[in-house]
Amino acid sequence: MTEPNPPDETRSVEQPPNYVGSLAEAHGVSGYTKTPDGTVVYAAYNDGTYDLRTRDHQLTDAEGDITSPKWLQGRESLLAYRDKNGTEQFDLLEVYLETGAIRSVLDDQFLNFKARQHPTDTNRIAFVSNRDRSLDLYTLHLDEGKITKRSEADEPVMGYAWSPSGQRIVYQAGTFENSRLRLVDLHLDRDDVFLDEPDSEQSLAFTDDGYGAWSEAGIVFTTNHQTGYRELAVADGDGDYELQYVNNRDKYDPQWTVDGDIVFLESRGGNRRLCVLSEGEVTSFERIGMNIDVKAIDGDVYYKHSSPATTGDLRRNGTTLVEESRVDVRTVVPEDISYESFDGQAISARLYKPAEEPIGGIVKAHGGPEAQHYNRLDMVTQTLVHAGFEVLAPDFRGSLGYGREFRKASDGDLGGDDLTDVVAGAEYLRNRGRDTVGILGASYGGYMALMGVGATDAFDMGASVCGVVNWKTTVEDARQYLGDVVIRKFEGTPAEKPDRYEERSPITYVGDIDVPLLLVQGANDPRVPQSEAEQLVASLSEREIDHEYLLFENEGHGIERTANRIEYITQTVEFFTEHVGNRRTTAIPTTR
Repeated sequence: MTEPNPPDETRSVEQPPNYVGSLAEAHGVSGYTKTPDGTVVYAAYNDGTYDLRTRDHQLTDAEGDITSPKWLQGRESLLAYRDKNGTEQFDLLEVYLETGAIRSVLDDQFLNFKARQHPTDTNRIAFVSNRDRSLDLYTLHLDEGKITKRSEADEPVMGYAWSPSGQRIVYQAGTFENSRLRLVDLHLDRDDVFLDEPDSEQSLAFTDDGYGAWSEAGIVFTTNHQTGYRELAVADGDGDYELQYVNNRDKYDPQWTVDGDIVFLESRGGNRRLCVLSEGEVTSFERIGMNIDVKAIDGDVYYKHSSPATTGDLRRNGTTLVEESRVDVRTVVPEDISYESFDGQAISARLYKPAEEPIGGIVKAHGGPEAQHYNRLDMVTQTLVHAGFEVLAPDFRGSLGYGREFRKASDGDLGGDDLTDVVAGAEYLRNRGRDTVGILGASYGGYMALMGVGATDAFDMGASVCGVVNWKTTVEDARQYLGDVVIRKFEGTPAEKPDRYEERSPITYVGDIDVPLLLVQGANDPRVPQSEAEQLVASLSEREIDHEYLLFENEGHGIERTANRIEYITQTVEFFTEHVGNRRTTAIPTTR
């Protein structure tokens, strides 16, 4: 392994005239693999779509985004995904390396992903799909086309690992709450509980999909049963396990190397460090940024690295292998700070400061809710800072990275104390001298923005990207596994808790919105459907409330294409800049 690399510096080059365009063109790799002759194949963005390529040439030029290549041993081909316009209905493709020809493996209306080849049977793969209901585990014979469902758990399958012989598969049932490990025996056609500790989570997949979690040395996973934090553990084939590394910090996505070491990710504030455990000693060889898509291959560790100056380069052992995402404009490295919420709870946050005296403040709420704000290239935030805003990005209650108790603090209370933490962030910025404070967020962060301008008096303006408007219709209209997550977080269905669903839905507070509001939506969003935004737009228009609506016909849950990014970022920053002077008459932010 290399020595730990230093933090990425704030870029110091001269500013080009098109700051937004320079940021928007940075897309990063979207999956990669290594062929037996050492060639690295990766997915890169070019002229509106992702295609597969090597350093020397482009392999595919097909309709839709072709991503996440995986080498198929014995078939001399690649397995890849195809998505069209952000619908997240991934088709499975077989791509022939020599010619770039494509054969459709699965092309239907379902989400098919997390596909990996059987360790010994070259014609069989496993994959995860929502073809029956939620997310389940399946196997597929590539030549015969036979699909067999393998999982029996009620909870969604989040990741899995083949046993070295391929006779069994261990998988993670459940997302965050009480996730457990189950074991499928392919010969006996059985699915049994493998590890299920009470009041805790056992996990082998979070950002990634369980790749490399099972070797001859056992199954490596994380459990927070003992300390409340996700600690490294190794289990034998019978489910008996021992903790391997404990330090009261959340860890994710462990996997084995060929040398018997364990590679894993560890949460440290806004950074997700890449670490290796070898003979009881831990080394961090990527200390900053957001590191994901980790694969230990042939003695090397490959991964996708993002920082405040990059949005997804491919690295190997700490060295950049494929640079697709570094920008040539000045970006700001945020400061890790904390502030007190109204009940004294300490809230960790990233604080982005402009070079000159700020013209106003923005609270940037992350998605999830079980997520956090990472030190990666947040294009809207960087452009707002470049325009003169000070931006605070808090890890409010319910966020990841701070142990089980903090993560569960929003259970049954979405839009409650977590929103109060965000409101306290606005007060923090006002105490720093920011007369005008806005709120911005995407997905769950978009929900927080809508609640912030409707259910509180904390903000002078707001912008919501793909934000939840009505929890009841979200459960009804979104994919089942997402609806199941919402029901779990509310601790009941809309029929069981109608008052709570209504109380915590932004649509309830439309009549209370009296500040400018920007809504951004992807027409193909499968997580927060366009119908959510349309509900709010209709109500805002009926009440003649100051608002703007930006709809992208070829986007899903987020704005990805360069031209769309430019329009979205530009209009968002112009929106906040235009309304800097629109301060509320309310002196102290409050919740209604």
